[in-house]
Amino acid sequence: MKNPAREAPIASAILFLLSGPTLWAGHLLLVYGFQSATCVVGSGSVAPSALIQTWVVLATLGAILVLCFGIFFPDRLAHMLRYDMPDPHNRTFSIRVERLLSLLSLTGVIWSGTSIFLIDVCGILR
Repeated sequence: MKNPAREAPIASAILFLLSGPTLWAGHLLLVYGFQSATCVVGSGSVAPSALIQTWVVLATLGAILVLCFGIFFPDRLAHMLRYDMPDPHNRTFSIRVERLLSLLSLTGVIWSGTSIFLIDVCGILR
């Protein structure tokens, strides 16, 4: 029987493993929420596309930096989230899963960040 005192808390394990997808979801919420709100408020003759593009670029760069931190320094991220992995097999598995999910999230963040330059910023919302 395993000692429950040596097991990592479930909440920190979930936060560690899903840190990339959680950040991706937050990025989507910030980017598209800000874009929609700004297009509705600034729906006069000229849409504030420069403001929206600047916001999306800054949010995307910030998300990329945090995701790269999780990809290249998973031990520090685990320590920050208080996720202790005593078993070496669980440790290797957890780091690989976290890196894979963060790489998938990085692809999504880059894709949604570059889409601001491919389509009209407020075209659909008009």
